[in-house]
Amino acid sequence: MDRRPGKPQPKKRVSLPHIHVPLNKLKKVILLTVLLFAVVVMALGIGRFFVWIYDSAVTSSLFLTKTIEVLGNTRLPRELVLSYANIHEGQNSLAVNIANVEQNLRRTPWVESVSVKRLLPDKFVIRIKERMPSFWVQRDGILYYATEEGECIAPVESTNFLSLPALTIEAGAEYLKPYLVKFRESVRAGDLPFDMSSVSQISLSLSKGFELFLEDRDLWLSFEPGDWERNVVCVKRVFTDLVRRREMKNVREMRVIEGNVWVILNQSVKNLPKAE
Repeated sequence: MDRRPGKPQPKKRVSLPHIHVPLNKLKKVILLTVLLFAVVVMALGIGRFFVWIYDSAVTSSLFLTKTIEVLGNTRLPRELVLSYANIHEGQNSLAVNIANVEQNLRRTPWVESVSVKRLLPDKFVIRIKERMPSFWVQRDGILYYATEEGECIAPVESTNFLSLPALTIEAGAEYLKPYLVKFRESVRAGDLPFDMSSVSQISLSLSKGFELFLEDRDLWLSFEPGDWERNVVCVKRVFTDLVRRREMKNVREMRVIEGNVWVILNQSVKNLPKAE
């Protein structure tokens, strides 16, 4: 039996599909490719051009900072504001990052809010709102300035010394802190018969409520803060009456509870013999 392999069969030719690209479409593709290439080249050129302009601007003497205006600072000296902001005259104004300047100032304990404006070619305006101290508060053996709400600001130092009432808050009496704002508002409005310069100490306690010491009269005044407006009216009425009768100098302490005013006299007055 003949086992020789047969002759190889010729492979069939595979015909590829004929792709016909219309001449108009081909022209459009080429044109778009050329335009895209031109745009890329132009963008690179413009980018380099702007980089060159920026480099020239930040090294030009035209944009050297000549004026830095600081507004709203009361406690902070101008030099300290500029130091916190890390900005100075002679610095290129275009190289200054305003967001960083504002962030640096917000990190300082005295600054509540800040805005910085760049006025080309050579000026900056820094406008700040400071946290205003109203009290002294002692924390861990350190004396701090505190806000009207009793929140610590910064340690009391000789360079920024300001005489203020000392505030003491007894443990558990923190709920009375909102009355600190009400108290200062009442003083400013004239609802109480004294001003803040007369107050040397303020104490918030569970036993006596809101208590303060009037140094010029050597008098402790305490009142229940629950019905604040009513008690303030009572304090002013009794206080004014005692002054009119010239008996205020004999009073050591006044307490106001639920609209009733209790007057505690000096010990020397109590021991006086009664007139026959």
